[in-house]
Amino acid sequence: MISVFVVEDKKDFQALLTQLLQANPEFTFSGSAETGLEALQAIPMLQPDVVLMDIGLPDISGVDCIAKLKPQCKRTEFVAFTVADQDEVVFEALKVGATSYLMKTTPPDELIKALKEVYHGGSPISSDIARKLINVFSKQNEKQKNRKDDFGISKREDEMLGYIAEGMTYQEVADKMFISLSTLKSHIYNAYEKLQVNNKVEAINKYFRK
Repeated sequence: MISVFVVEDKKDFQALLTQLLQANPEFTFSGSAETGLEALQAIPMLQPDVVLMDIGLPDISGVDCIAKLKPQCKRTEFVAFTVADQDEVVFEALKVGATSYLMKTTPPDELIKALKEVYHGGSPISSDIARKLINVFSKQNEKQKNRKDDFGISKREDEMLGYIAEGMTYQEVADKMFISLSTLKSHIYNAYEKLQVNNKVEAINKYFRK
């Protein structure tokens, strides 16, 4: 059976989700939490197969919870579950380790299907959010072209800045690009000169947010 833990601050909605899971013989209800702090304490001990994570929690955001829990629960799949479909929140949730992103308006039968899909290796995303992702990717591709023209960043430097923005260390970036660390630092210095910045935080903010 698939063990599921629910993180939801609205008691009535949490009760509905609990009933839905308990009524299905394919699931085991592992427990629930109303706050991010409760989730951070309980989930590492229980190690459920799937966590249904409300993003809009009262204390710690669901995104931050996923970011903290994922390294401790490597085999647990996290499903971001929320009424919000802002582009930035969607990307942050997926970036920190959410496997799926579903709206709370998802019908019960589709939610059950999605949880099964997540457990078996899928990554279901609500249709509204999928359309947003497609639109954002299209905009990002256009911005990517504009960024290079604006700053004179080379294709190699663009690749390097992308890896750094993902959180890779300089050594990891060098290995990824099959170059030495000294060569990478030379690329970094050139990129900083073009962007007129002094460190990687300034570089990422200026290059990717222009």
